[in-house]
Amino acid sequence: MRRAVLVVMALCACCQVAQAYEPRINYMLQCMGCHTPDGSGEPGRVPSVKETLVPFAGSPAGRRFLVQVPGAAQSTLSDAELAELLNWMIQNLSLRRSAAATAVTPFTGKEVASYRRTPLVAVQETRATLIRQLSGVSSQKP
Repeated sequence: MRRAVLVVMALCACCQVAQAYEPRINYMLQCMGCHTPDGSGEPGRVPSVKETLVPFAGSPAGRRFLVQVPGAAQSTLSDAELAELLNWMIQNLSLRRSAAATAVTPFTGKEVASYRRTPLVAVQETRATLIRQLSGVSSQKP
Protein backbone atom coordinates (compact mmCIF):
# COMPACT_ATOMS: atom_id res chain seq x y z
CA MET A 1 0.00 0.00 0.00
CA ARG A 2 2.74 2.41 0.88
CA ARG A 3 4.49 1.82 -2.46
CA ALA A 4 1.30 2.54 -4.43
CA VAL A 5 0.84 5.85 -2.64
CA LEU A 6 4.40 6.86 -3.43
CA VAL A 7 3.93 6.05 -7.11
CA VAL A 8 0.74 8.11 -7.32
CA MET A 9 2.41 11.02 -5.55
CA ALA A 10 5.37 10.84 -7.92
CA LEU A 11 3.05 10.89 -10.94
CA CYS A 12 1.11 13.86 -9.62
CA ALA A 13 4.30 15.80 -8.98
CA CYS A 14 5.43 15.00 -12.52
CA CYS A 15 2.22 16.37 -14.01
CA GLN A 16 2.77 19.75 -12.38
CA VAL A 17 6.04 20.38 -14.21
CA ALA A 18 5.64 22.48 -17.35
CA GLN A 19 7.13 20.76 -20.35
CA ALA A 20 7.80 21.89 -23.89
CA TYR A 21 6.55 19.55 -26.59
CA GLU A 22 6.84 19.45 -30.34
CA PRO A 23 3.94 21.15 -32.16
CA ARG A 24 2.20 17.86 -33.06
CA ILE A 25 2.03 16.93 -29.37
CA ASN A 26 0.88 20.44 -28.44
CA TYR A 27 -1.93 20.07 -30.99
CA MET A 28 -2.94 16.80 -29.36
CA LEU A 29 -2.89 18.35 -25.88
CA GLN A 30 -4.29 21.80 -26.62
CA CYS A 31 -6.54 21.59 -29.70
CA MET A 32 -7.47 18.06 -30.72
CA GLY A 33 -10.15 17.62 -28.07
CA CYS A 34 -12.37 20.12 -29.88
CA HIS A 35 -10.97 20.35 -33.41
CA THR A 36 -10.47 16.54 -33.73
CA PRO A 37 -7.29 14.76 -34.87
CA ASP A 38 -7.55 15.98 -38.47
CA GLY A 39 -8.80 19.52 -37.74
CA SER A 40 -12.31 18.90 -39.07
CA GLY A 41 -14.01 20.04 -35.85
CA GLU A 42 -17.57 19.18 -34.93
CA PRO A 43 -20.20 20.55 -37.33
CA GLY A 44 -22.49 23.05 -35.66
CA ARG A 45 -20.30 23.28 -32.57
CA VAL A 46 -16.57 23.58 -33.35
CA PRO A 47 -15.49 24.84 -36.77
CA SER A 48 -13.15 22.97 -39.01
CA VAL A 49 -9.78 24.62 -39.51
CA LYS A 50 -8.95 22.63 -42.62
CA GLU A 51 -10.25 25.14 -45.19
CA THR A 52 -9.62 28.35 -43.29
CA LEU A 53 -6.06 28.05 -41.96
CA VAL A 54 -4.30 29.13 -45.15
CA PRO A 55 -6.66 31.97 -46.11
CA PHE A 56 -6.72 33.30 -42.55
CA ALA A 57 -2.94 33.04 -42.21
CA GLY A 58 -2.62 34.97 -45.46
CA SER A 59 -4.39 38.09 -44.17
CA PRO A 60 -3.42 40.38 -41.28
CA ALA A 61 -6.91 40.20 -39.73
CA GLY A 62 -6.98 36.42 -40.13
CA ARG A 63 -3.57 36.02 -38.50
CA ARG A 64 -4.74 38.11 -35.56
CA PHE A 65 -7.90 35.97 -35.31
CA LEU A 66 -5.96 32.68 -35.28
CA VAL A 67 -3.89 33.92 -32.33
CA GLN A 68 -6.75 35.58 -30.46
CA VAL A 69 -9.31 32.77 -30.48
CA PRO A 70 -9.75 31.84 -26.80
CA GLY A 71 -8.29 28.34 -27.05
CA ALA A 72 -5.08 29.71 -28.56
CA ALA A 73 -4.75 32.98 -26.65
CA GLN A 74 -5.52 31.38 -23.28
CA SER A 75 -3.46 28.24 -23.74
CA THR A 76 -0.51 27.55 -21.47
CA LEU A 77 1.84 27.58 -24.45
CA SER A 78 4.51 30.25 -24.70
CA ASP A 79 4.28 32.73 -27.57
CA ALA A 80 7.01 30.83 -29.44
CA GLU A 81 5.28 27.47 -28.86
CA LEU A 82 1.96 28.87 -30.08
CA ALA A 83 3.66 30.23 -33.20
CA GLU A 84 5.21 26.80 -33.85
CA LEU A 85 1.84 25.13 -33.31
CA LEU A 86 0.05 27.43 -35.75
CA ASN A 87 2.78 26.87 -38.35
CA TRP A 88 2.51 23.10 -37.85
CA MET A 89 -1.28 23.25 -38.21
CA ILE A 90 -1.03 25.18 -41.48
CA GLN A 91 1.41 22.66 -42.92
CA ASN A 92 -0.32 19.51 -41.62
CA LEU A 93 -4.05 20.13 -41.27
CA SER A 94 -4.87 22.50 -44.08
CA LEU A 95 -6.62 21.20 -47.18
CA ARG A 96 -4.37 23.58 -49.11
CA ARG A 97 -1.10 22.03 -47.99
CA SER A 98 0.71 22.44 -51.27
CA ALA A 99 2.03 25.73 -52.62
CA ALA A 100 -0.47 27.92 -50.79
CA ALA A 101 0.50 26.55 -47.37
CA THR A 102 4.21 26.86 -48.04
CA ALA A 103 3.72 30.45 -49.27
CA VAL A 104 2.24 31.54 -45.93
CA THR A 105 4.60 33.65 -43.86
CA PRO A 106 5.37 31.64 -40.72
CA PHE A 107 4.11 32.95 -37.40
CA THR A 108 6.76 34.14 -34.96
CA GLY A 109 6.72 34.36 -31.19
CA LYS A 110 6.95 38.15 -31.48
CA GLU A 111 3.88 38.30 -33.74
CA VAL A 112 1.92 36.00 -31.43
CA ALA A 113 2.84 38.17 -28.44
CA SER A 114 1.61 41.29 -30.23
CA TYR A 115 -1.90 39.83 -30.76
CA ARG A 116 -2.34 37.44 -27.88
CA ARG A 117 -2.86 39.93 -25.04
CA THR A 118 -6.00 41.40 -26.63
CA PRO A 119 -8.95 39.08 -25.94
CA LEU A 120 -11.34 38.20 -28.74
CA VAL A 121 -14.90 38.40 -27.46
CA ALA A 122 -17.07 38.02 -30.57
CA VAL A 123 -15.43 34.88 -31.94
CA GLN A 124 -18.21 33.63 -34.23
CA GLU A 125 -18.98 37.09 -35.59
CA THR A 126 -15.31 37.83 -36.24
CA ARG A 127 -14.86 34.50 -38.01
CA ALA A 128 -17.95 35.05 -40.15
CA THR A 129 -16.71 38.53 -41.12
CA LEU A 130 -13.31 37.14 -42.08
CA ILE A 131 -14.90 34.46 -44.22
CA ARG A 132 -17.06 37.09 -45.98
CA GLN A 133 -13.97 39.25 -46.57
CA LEU A 134 -12.09 36.29 -47.98
CA SER A 135 -15.08 35.11 -50.08
CA GLY A 136 -14.04 33.02 -52.97
CA VAL A 137 -10.98 31.87 -51.03
CA SER A 138 -12.87 29.66 -48.59
CA SER A 139 -16.17 27.92 -49.19
CA GLN A 140 -16.60 27.00 -45.53
CA LYS A 141 -19.68 28.34 -43.75
CA PRO A 142 -19.27 30.22 -40.45
